[in-house]
Amino acid sequence: MKNIITHPYIVIISFFIIMISGQHLGGFYLLYLLLALPHGGMHSLLALFGIVLLLISYNKYKRKKIYLIESIINIVAVVLLILSFFSFFYNDKEHYNFGTFYQIVPQITLVVFSIIALTFLLDNVLVRNKQFKV
Repeated sequence: MKNIITHPYIVIISFFIIMISGQHLGGFYLLYLLLALPHGGMHSLLALFGIVLLLISYNKYKRKKIYLIESIINIVAVVLLILSFFSFFYNDKEHYNFGTFYQIVPQITLVVFSIIALTFLLDNVLVRNKQFKV
C-alpha cells in the first residue's frame, strides 16, 4: 500500500488549507492565492506553477517511482510551493499577516504542511532507491 502522506494531492490540499491570520481578515492561503492571481502576485504565480508541476508529474508518471525526471519535477514543485509561502510574507512590508506566527491554529496548519512537504521531499530524494530510467 502506498503511503498516503506522500501523495501529491495531500501536499496540495495541505498547502491550500494553511491558515493566514491578518489584522482584520484571515482565511485559508487558497483565498490569498486566488485574490492575488489576477494581479500577477509573485506568491500566487509560484504556487500555480508548483501545483501544475505536481499535477503533471502525478498524471504522467502515476507515482511509479522509476523515472528520475518524476523526482526532479516533484522536488521543484514543492520548492516552488515553499517559495510561494516565503514570498507572501517577505513582500508584506506592513506586517499585516504576521499574526499567523502568533496564533496556534495557523501555526498548526503550517506545521502540518511542513511535515507533509518534508516527508514528500524525503520520499523523492531518499526512498527512491530503484534504478531510475531516463
